[in-house]
Amino acid sequence: MENNYWVRRQSRRRFLGSAAGVSAAAVAFATTGCGDDDDDDSSSGSPTAAGATTAASVTAGPTKAATPAAKSGGTARFVSSNATYDTFDHSRSRFSPVATIVGLTMQRVLQWDSFANGTLGGAFAESWEQPDAQTVKLKLRPNNFFHNKPPVNGRQTKAEDIKFHIERNKSGKLLDGTDDPNFYRKGEYQVVESVSVPDASTVLVKLAKPSPLFLNLLAQSYEGIGAPEAIQQFEKSYANFNQEMIIGSGPFVLTEFSSEGRLKFKKYDKSSRPVNLDGIQYVPLFTDTAAQQAAWEQKQIDGYGPSTIQVLEELRSRFKGKVTERTGFSANPIICGSYNGGAAPWNNENLIGAYFRAVDRRQLVQQFHGGRGAISGSIPPSQGAFALTEKELITFPGYLQDRDKDISDARKMWEAGGGPALGDVTIDVPDIFEGSYQASAILTAMLNKNLGTSQFKAKIEPYSTITSKIVQKKYGSGNANLWYGWDTEVLDPEPTAFLVSNYTSTSSLNQQFEVKVPGLDDLLGKVAVELSPDKRKEMTKDVERMLLKAYGAGRPYSHVQITNTLYWNYYKPAESAPFSTAHLLANAWIDPDDPTYQGRAS
Repeated sequence: MENNYWVRRQSRRRFLGSAAGVSAAAVAFATTGCGDDDDDDSSSGSPTAAGATTAASVTAGPTKAATPAAKSGGTARFVSSNATYDTFDHSRSRFSPVATIVGLTMQRVLQWDSFANGTLGGAFAESWEQPDAQTVKLKLRPNNFFHNKPPVNGRQTKAEDIKFHIERNKSGKLLDGTDDPNFYRKGEYQVVESVSVPDASTVLVKLAKPSPLFLNLLAQSYEGIGAPEAIQQFEKSYANFNQEMIIGSGPFVLTEFSSEGRLKFKKYDKSSRPVNLDGIQYVPLFTDTAAQQAAWEQKQIDGYGPSTIQVLEELRSRFKGKVTERTGFSANPIICGSYNGGAAPWNNENLIGAYFRAVDRRQLVQQFHGGRGAISGSIPPSQGAFALTEKELITFPGYLQDRDKDISDARKMWEAGGGPALGDVTIDVPDIFEGSYQASAILTAMLNKNLGTSQFKAKIEPYSTITSKIVQKKYGSGNANLWYGWDTEVLDPEPTAFLVSNYTSTSSLNQQFEVKVPGLDDLLGKVAVELSPDKRKEMTKDVERMLLKAYGAGRPYSHVQITNTLYWNYYKPAESAPFSTAHLLANAWIDPDDPTYQGRAS
């Protein structure tokens, strides 16, 4: 880790917050929530997830002042990501705003109690045991209730609810039996052989093979447990986005929703865990940074992530002593798009290799984020213990410090692959991404300059349209189209499960990309059952090397933004991370006795 980007940058004091800093999109609702650890778990399972790396011990320093006791009450206010939703059927979603709704309103089977310590705890299931390598026994949390909305009407949770969730995701089918490629975690659930309910409070999961990451899967962002009767009623209409469809047993109830990104949550009075805030509200200002800043300065919202370093430094100075700053990687890596490599034109290695080299990742970090970002291989630096170091990453084409060589090679490959004969090449840019960075002109100018052409054009599209095109293999398969924007958020401190589900050639997700990499299936099969975290770290690095040599193998990455978020001192966030942490937001709190609370909008 000594050469890891994150560690080195911290040592240079680039970061002013904790190593597990919050993503700016925690405030923006686009990637992750923030909060504190409110767990009083008595799990009989291992307190440390098999795939997680525990925090190192730290030599004791000066005695710190006692942490003030949390206070109850108040409504926290943040900025939403505007109209960026695909479906309220969270098992078929990969849109980060939906993951945040899930974290606030639902319980997963298990949850991350602490990302910093790599600890899993109970949630919908209070505890778990693993009698052997292929058996997981889950114990239902007692006195746990769904929200009081029809058709569930506040009923107590059941062991059968967990069984239904696991079996539905494994089948990847709608209730009428239709196969649906939008069950994005289907591949990860294939490790399940059977699920049974031996008694009213127990779920017994038999695995087809030892799986060190199955518990991690149960705690991922989209794995909230919904009531089967609600899914039966709403499955065909989840794309209509009504707050009455969101029914969970989590700490907050969604009471208002409008598709432009205005949401209200209230504290669930039967939450099985403590909840400090009375409610949470989101307003759609994500792409209007001036309005965001004004709303934050007027204390109409509690947190703000400045878009430029100049604004950040000015606010730091002007409000010194009045604000808390959190710094970290965004949960959402930025991707050069995904493409189908099973047919022309992107089955031509010269063409996709030219594109891979022509994207100047460092220039984009500078132009989009004022230099606050890190180039990313197929494993982002937020999962740095499992990824290649920056020192090694810059030896691969597309990441070379010698940009002249990358560009020269890119032009030769574009010509050799018949690139000029393609005509116009359309880069789809998500509308919300364009609103944030004015990315389309920057991207097309860069690609045209670096490839010595004028073929690249931009088209602004909603994320829902881009997702539909990915599933239908329209980025390729005869179309000279690509896209560029945020990928779905990192779901797990360890990338292994993601690598297996996305890059195994027989997985349902990989059918969208169809890039065959010799030897990759064999390596992924081995890493999926490797019980040693240290060995998995080295194996995932080998996977990343293969993917980089194959120009991303259908998913070429660009970079990850580093974000700085300012909170007024009256708002008390706790542990946060470059993952979806909305489930911990219940333990954030507001201190009305803090001097900065004066003037806060009522």
